[in-house]
Amino acid sequence: MISVCSDTLLPQAVSILVWDQDDPSTVHKVGEAVEEYRSVVKPCSSAAGLLSTLQHKTVDVVILNLQKPLENAFQLLSEIQAKAPQVEVIFVASFDDDETRWVWTETIQRGAYEFLPKPLDPPELNRVLVQAIEKHHPMQLRKRPPAESVRDVIPRTRKRATSGLN
Repeated sequence: MISVCSDTLLPQAVSILVWDQDDPSTVHKVGEAVEEYRSVVKPCSSAAGLLSTLQHKTVDVVILNLQKPLENAFQLLSEIQAKAPQVEVIFVASFDDDETRWVWTETIQRGAYEFLPKPLDPPELNRVLVQAIEKHHPMQLRKRPPAESVRDVIPRTRKRATSGLN
């Protein structure tokens, strides 16, 4: 059975897929990092589901948990690049300090947009996501309009009603 990431990606929103087998909270952290933007963050449950979604939906960024053996992750990166070269791939992982520098260099050399060590730093995650999205879609990254409070709307409505402007 092939699992699918999502069938509810919105056409006017930034679409981000997340596959992190180790930490389900990564999806939530990514959502918080881009909450001020029109975005859809969807979890994936398998590599097959992720690749299927890339084939049928427009996706801007894929976030992958980098696990050992690293060659499996790098093979998935190659498949993503072949199916959707416009997609920016960001790897996240927990490695000890000795491995982190090597892993970062290797992921970038193989074509990933960025490597972020866990635990994820929210401001850094936001910065990297915004830069990755703006690389290919500068006009697509729009902030959500601020929510109006009822107190702001009622005086304007009353003013229009009394002035005869409906």
